[in-house]
Amino acid sequence: MPAKRRYTKYSFEDTQRAIQHQQRQVGVRILPGSASPSGRRIRIYSEKHRCELWTVILARSSDWYRFCLNTYHTGLEAAIVGTHDSCVSVPVLAMDSLEWYEPFKIRFEQSLPPARDLQIPGNPDKFELLRRTTYGHRVLIGALIVGRKEAVARLMTLPERTRFRLEAEVKRLRHRRAGRPLKLWD
Repeated sequence: MPAKRRYTKYSFEDTQRAIQHQQRQVGVRILPGSASPSGRRIRIYSEKHRCELWTVILARSSDWYRFCLNTYHTGLEAAIVGTHDSCVSVPVLAMDSLEWYEPFKIRFEQSLPPARDLQIPGNPDKFELLRRTTYGHRVLIGALIVGRKEAVARLMTLPERTRFRLEAEVKRLRHRRAGRPLKLWD
């Protein structure tokens, strides 16, 4: 079996185990009896926010859009993820870095500014190199879905064909997909 690569090694089960074992390090406490039978939804007490929060456990924050949690009212107040690779409308606890991210924030804020400060031709900026990876693509898509101005400005600098493809993906992810939604409430 090949070794898991850095970005793809996060799974729902790994994230679930990590939050159970590292509650003290991240300043949260899982409330007894709050876990759903599927194990995807739990209620925690966050020392940082000083309140109880209904959370969903995901492998990556981009799964928020993959499971269409942005399209229906779930009552979720936060997300616990293995790695934070998108821009979502709720606070996110990333288990790989053991830190909280505020709503609409991405891990590397400096990587999203528009390319208005054009650099030397043939020498792409930091985000242009990141954008061509799976991680960078999901960061840009998440920022476009929530409507961040920097992401829209960056989108307008891309070639037309790339821009149309990204806009189609954003349009698809903004709407609820056909089929049964992710089972969170039992």
